[in-house]
Amino acid sequence: MSALSVTVLGCSGTYAAAGEACSGYLVQSATTSLWVDCGPGTLANLQEHVGIENLDALLVSHHHPDHCAELPVVYNAVKYFTQRANLKVLTTVGVQQVTDAFHPDGDSSDLFEWEIVEDRAASVVGDITIRFSRTDHPVETLAMSFTLGDKSIFYTADTGPNWSLSNLGIKPSLVLGEGTLTETTKDLSIPHICCRHLASEASKVEAKRLVVTHIPPNSDRSVHLAEAEMAFSGIVDLAATGSIFTV
Repeated sequence: MSALSVTVLGCSGTYAAAGEACSGYLVQSATTSLWVDCGPGTLANLQEHVGIENLDALLVSHHHPDHCAELPVVYNAVKYFTQRANLKVLTTVGVQQVTDAFHPDGDSSDLFEWEIVEDRAASVVGDITIRFSRTDHPVETLAMSFTLGDKSIFYTADTGPNWSLSNLGIKPSLVLGEGTLTETTKDLSIPHICCRHLASEASKVEAKRLVVTHIPPNSDRSVHLAEAEMAFSGIVDLAATGSIFTV
């Protein structure tokens, strides 16, 4: 059975730490390459692993800039410096609207092949099946699962506590989840979750491995790791740019 991997292209929460990038991940099988979220700085890092012309699709969870702001730059790169006629983008209505606003004609569909997806939608790109679940976030935000045979990766995107990982299924091989807050920094006015909550959710769906991402700059990463390890009995890692996790 073919392996499924995720490469971290950027993992800073809200804004990029010095020398880092915002949210972005490369999910791959032996034959399919998916760029998942394209926060500022991730295009440069993507090219360390795959050429833009070799992407099968781009998936964007929501239209907050730390997850989508690279899209207008991607448009220019593909449109004027590759031979590609189009690039499939699976995302929300909000992401398309924000991207179109940068286009001189207000319509980027001359290059981007938009596929608008919603809660509980499913799609297949190459040999990877993707399922979507709307999270608890101020704008429409989609968590995603990526499945290849008996291997699966769950990505929480951004969420508050009123959403459950179980909406994506159970027993994932790996959960890539936001752990923006800690027990000492959590605040009900901040629409994110703490590491303990993330780890508890990963345990409930019987995940084999947990990778904590979206940690804000200047936050103590060791505290995020310790809190996750307290509530999850499996392997816990902190996302780092360039890290590759294979299931």
